[in-house]
Amino acid sequence: MNDKTGEKRIGTKIAAALLWLAVWQIASMALGKSFVLPSPVFTCQRLFQLCMQGSFWQSCAVTLLRVAAGLALACLLGFACALAAQKNRTVREILAVPAAVIRSVPVMSVILIALLCMKSAAVPLFVCFLMCFPVMYTNILQGFENVPAEYRELAQVYRVTGGRYTSKILIPASMGYIKAGLSLCAGLSWKSTVAAEVLSSPRISMGYHLLTAKMYLEGADLFAWTVGIVLLSVCFEKALRFALRRW
Repeated sequence: MNDKTGEKRIGTKIAAALLWLAVWQIASMALGKSFVLPSPVFTCQRLFQLCMQGSFWQSCAVTLLRVAAGLALACLLGFACALAAQKNRTVREILAVPAAVIRSVPVMSVILIALLCMKSAAVPLFVCFLMCFPVMYTNILQGFENVPAEYRELAQVYRVTGGRYTSKILIPASMGYIKAGLSLCAGLSWKSTVAAEVLSSPRISMGYHLLTAKMYLEGADLFAWTVGIVLLSVCFEKALRFALRRW
């Protein structure tokens, strides 16, 4: 029964994908301007051609590295700040303001402000970190605050304190909140990083190629790079979720 249900779900997803590809094809044929809306076949052909170029994979690797590094920094600093906020009420009140502000500020505003303060190559990494930080900080802090009372009592009875309390009780009990934060940041990190690359335009990046394709009205390249970004983002998110399930 489970196998049949799984096969049915896969079949439904394939049918939905084919439906939207057909809509894309019809829209492309109706418009009749490949430089504005290329067909799915033309886009796939162009993506295959790009895959044959070393610069394509170099740009993919650099963008992926920026996403991973920005997310890792957000996790580390978010954990450290959540730990400090959980122990000290004053620290929590101080950090509540920037966390709320960062969540509310548009990504484009953050990118433009960052461009005034740092080199263009550093902007995507910084923006990725800044967009993911409040999500990780809030989730981890919420996890720390919802540690079951019996765990805390057990730690007091056995005098488990300091780093041992954090590693043996606090982190395991908060793992669900940490995983939820990482899942939320998986997509957000890619969107913010690529948007920052488009505006800051570091030459080795996927965002830079999106910008140049738009400037020269190369619709096939624009769509091919977009499909490449989506595929890489999905693979990154799937790999992250697989790692979290194994954790």
